Amino acid sequence: MLSIFLLTAVVVFLAELGDKTQLVCMAFVARFGVWKVLSATSAAVVVNTGLAVALGEGLSRIVPFSTLQIVAGAGFLGFGLWSLRSEEEEENCPDSNRKKGSPFWTVFFTFFVAELGDKTQLITLGLAAKQGLPVITWLGASAGLIAAQALGIFMSGFIAKHIPPRALQVGAAGIFFIFGTLSLYQNLPKHFISPVVVLAYVLILSFLSYLLLRKKSSTLE
Repeated sequence: MLSIFLLTAVVVFLAELGDKTQLVCMAFVARFGVWKVLSATSAAVVVNTGLAVALGEGLSRIVPFSTLQIVAGAGFLGFGLWSLRSEEEEENCPDSNRKKGSPFWTVFFTFFVAELGDKTQLITLGLAAKQGLPVITWLGASAGLIAAQALGIFMSGFIAKHIPPRALQVGAAGIFFIFGTLSLYQNLPKHFISPVVVLAYVLILSFLSYLLLRKKSSTLE
């Protein structure tokens, strides 16, 4: 169970690096302070990941386990490609200056809504369905997501100065590609796996990654 907890935490942590909700947290720190933002986002994470795990656990009772494994593998590949795309398409900054009431609830609801349907929630849903241990998956996903937000809050300056965002995105994409490839290889019918299919798979994935990286480079120039 410890390995599932750690795997879930690492996957979700990597998925969240550079995500728009991480940027939202950084923006709120200047207004409300580190600890208020961290406590509010942590509470929202627990609720959000719990919702994703509940959906994933219910799904696993309807769809065959091997099918969920294949879908999860394809999803990891998609998330890897998503990590490489331009951030311009994800810009959706909330106008927190117009929000009233407690800073805790302002941050909580803004973060919760921003995470709904986000890739980290979809990853958590997929892992919950795949692993069959909802509580462990929930704890691991919560830990990974909270760690990513804490990293963004406490070390945003360090990340910006010493680790290029592109390097983080490429590294995260590589991890997702590995997880996705292994999941597909282990669960697809063996007659689908041949040297020609593997070569085509590698070429297509490499070509799509190249196009996304090239597009991202052109938007930065």
